[in-house]
Amino acid sequence: MAQVAQVRSSPASVEAQTWAPQAHAHALQLEERAQQAFSEGDATAAALLAEHAIAAHEHAWVLTRLARAERRRLDAEAELAAQRLALGELQAQHQRLTAQAAGLELQAQVVRGALVLPPYETAMPERQRARRRAAEALSTQGRLLCVGARMLGEKERVATLVTRLDELDQQLAKGGGPKLLEAATELRSSCLRLISEIRRLNSSSSDEEVSTGPHSGAPRPGSPPSAGAGSGPVPADLLLAELSAAGAAPSRDDRGVSVVLRDAFGADGNLTDAGRAELGRVGQLAKAYPEFPLLMVGHSGYAKGSPDIERQLQVVSAELAGAGIQRVEVQDVGERQPLLPPQAASARSHNQRIELVFVAPGI
Repeated sequence: MAQVAQVRSSPASVEAQTWAPQAHAHALQLEERAQQAFSEGDATAAALLAEHAIAAHEHAWVLTRLARAERRRLDAEAELAAQRLALGELQAQHQRLTAQAAGLELQAQVVRGALVLPPYETAMPERQRARRRAAEALSTQGRLLCVGARMLGEKERVATLVTRLDELDQQLAKGGGPKLLEAATELRSSCLRLISEIRRLNSSSSDEEVSTGPHSGAPRPGSPPSAGAGSGPVPADLLLAELSAAGAAPSRDDRGVSVVLRDAFGADGNLTDAGRAELGRVGQLAKAYPEFPLLMVGHSGYAKGSPDIERQLQVVSAELAGAGIQRVEVQDVGERQPLLPPQAASARSHNQRIELVFVAPGI
């Protein structure tokens, strides 16, 4: 009985009163029964009950350790949840700052594009040709930006700008003029300003939905694991990363995220197996990101209206349509955006290409 009393007064038993009260009470009951048997002279029953009491106290100690471990686990989970919440808030703040930085960069580009060019002066024929080529390139860039804005839902203002671009292209086709480079610069700036405005509006609407919606701070249903509403990277950056992971060698510019199809056609004019596989990978991402309309741009190694590039554009369009990609628009820009000078030995093979541009809907 002295051993039972020693066990009962140990620090572990004192803790068991708080962490395992029922088991501790059961041990005390066994101890009382052992004491009663000892008082009645039944030494054998007293010894047996005392052993049971000691075992019950030890059982209470085990339950105490388990209860304390469970408490530590719950505290750790609560701390983890708090840290995750803090991390989500930091990620949301990072996304907002990234979007603001991107918006400021776009505004800076618009301002730079709107700067007044130096007054036009009569130039030598070579310089005039260079100015005309520059005007053609700027006109084409503006047209692609305006087409992107139209694919994002803006039609009326785009129609006005496209009409002016058509008029400019007609003048360029006739050999140029004194103010065509300035006009091309202004139109490209207007188209960039328009698509930037649409993207800012889309981003503002998305931010408002994230901050006020029922799933604020939670991942967007159906989105990739790393893209959460209010916590993931900017969508265009995410698409850029996924295209890179798929081996598509993408790039990003004012239009959005683009992929160049190269060596996709064989000598017979049909898609090669590698070209069809690459187009399939791009198509899968186009379906995974339906908010990004697809702008297909054909570049030829020579004048606009090349039968080769026109047929290739038709083949790629049919392939995408067969894969269920609906939001596709085709633009043939001819030789206005070459990668190499026309006189270079391999200019035609490098300049003739098809771009697939995922038009970014937001900043």
